[in-house]
Amino acid sequence: MPLDPSFLFVQLLAGLSRAMILFLLSAGLSLILGVMNILNFAHATLWLLGGYVTFSVFEFVGTYLGAGAAALVIAIVIATAFMAVVGFLIERTLIQRMYARELPEQLLLTFAMIYIIDDLIRIVWGVEDRSIFFGIQPVEVFGAYLNPYYLIIMSVGVAVAAGLWWFLQRTKYGKIVRAAVYSREMVGALGIRIPLIYAGVFALGVAIAAFSAGIVLPLIPMSLGVDIQIIVQLFAVVVIGGFGSILGTFVASIIVGVVYAFAILLWPDGSLAIVFLIVVGVLIVRPWGLFGTEIRY
Repeated sequence: MPLDPSFLFVQLLAGLSRAMILFLLSAGLSLILGVMNILNFAHATLWLLGGYVTFSVFEFVGTYLGAGAAALVIAIVIATAFMAVVGFLIERTLIQRMYARELPEQLLLTFAMIYIIDDLIRIVWGVEDRSIFFGIQPVEVFGAYLNPYYLIIMSVGVAVAAGLWWFLQRTKYGKIVRAAVYSREMVGALGIRIPLIYAGVFALGVAIAAFSAGIVLPLIPMSLGVDIQIIVQLFAVVVIGGFGSILGTFVASIIVGVVYAFAILLWPDGSLAIVFLIVVGVLIVRPWGLFGTEIRY
């Protein structure tokens, strides 16, 4: 691995930006798993759908405002809201029927959703990759050249993490969600409508995924199959951090992102294997994750 400090610095920033992408994707998955005990294997596919929706809205808005940052911001807002509604409807029509079912049945349902959504994408958008090109010029940092969009992604990731922390720690609805992680029966006994809490959490998780898809569109093209490649990494992040823990998801994303960025220099073909060695180590020492709860009633 090159030991040039400027190169290592840029590689670190690339790892941190990847970490924030993983966090934005994993945060919703962690909430859904932690609060609802639902194994949503289609989470990355819903992220992919959100990316295609963002692209279409961007193209439409771009005809009036130009294909610039303003059009992308508007597209992200609209696509995030749209996917939140989609997530709410999916939970009300499909996911709510799985709460009393075993894990294999949940897996079958969400796996079937992958094929359904993928076919929907093929019908509406075709098989071509969709991406947004801004022509961002690299800037020189400490003698090395860096894509400044990495800094935007890192800033957005930190902002979303802070916003989720504030929501879960400081708002009434967030405290109810946290309580449901520990004892949904007690929350229900207080007269709180658990089904609506679950629908809201699932919609929030899908909305965060759609938001992240729009943020990464200038860097990562939306293409069929990329969701299958990334879902495994998302589960690795969630397992390391602990189900339902935003702090754990944030820390685990940094671990996975930075380790992967440097592992790919040492062992390109086995970089993911190194990440999963970390997963195995965490499962041996703390099966509930670094920041997860040991007992769930």
